[in-house]
Amino acid sequence: MLEITMSENIILTVLSFFTALMTSIAGAGGGTVLLAAMLQFMNPAEAIPVHGVIQLSSNMTRTWLLRKYVNWKIIFKFSVLLPLGIYIGLKIFQSIDQDYIKNLIGLFILLAIGFQNLKSFKKIKIPSNIYYLVGFFTGIFNILVGVIAPLLAVIVRQSIEGKKSIAGTLGYFGLIGNLIKIIGFTFIGFSFYEYIETFLMIIPATLLGSRVGQIFLNKISNNFFTLIFQIILVGLAIRLLLT
Repeated sequence: MLEITMSENIILTVLSFFTALMTSIAGAGGGTVLLAAMLQFMNPAEAIPVHGVIQLSSNMTRTWLLRKYVNWKIIFKFSVLLPLGIYIGLKIFQSIDQDYIKNLIGLFILLAIGFQNLKSFKKIKIPSNIYYLVGFFTGIFNILVGVIAPLLAVIVRQSIEGKKSIAGTLGYFGLIGNLIKIIGFTFIGFSFYEYIETFLMIIPATLLGSRVGQIFLNKISNNFFTLIFQIILVGLAIRLLLT
């Protein structure tokens, strides 16, 4: 375990507020920014499970506020093979070098941004049955790279219409995925209790950020926040690939 200093906790608290706010408005992406920032001073074996707890708190708030707009049919299909994917992801995670995981996260972020800007992909209509496979591979990569929301957002936007429905459904994806991920990391011996001080600072900031974001959900353009996300993420991803 690497001890997180008070100054690092303060930085993470501020980042958690703003990334939760941005995620509430744009639907996804803030968690990726937060994880990439955490990896600047934490190793993946710590950052990914700790990040899962932080994101779970954000997902809980967002999904409760947007529960009326969630596409439950897609949520069910997504959830069926998700636990199997997480089990496989944990097995791979335990056997792979941590430096490779950092590189994998950086590469994954760049690929997700590429898909977000691929115009030909945006014309494809995604059938709902594909979410069985989406849930399975989300389970694997949610363990290995910590966050898969930017890529999920691209897929969901091809299946669902309506800003609140997209944000709410993505929130439930995160809620289910992070909850099972936390259980999985607990079973392989990760001690979340050692990070209680970090959680006590960050989780309230995350909940507040999610709530504030809902106020601005229909008042601010998604395009503005998507552009900010992508600029920040490209910089962080390149840094992860080079370290």
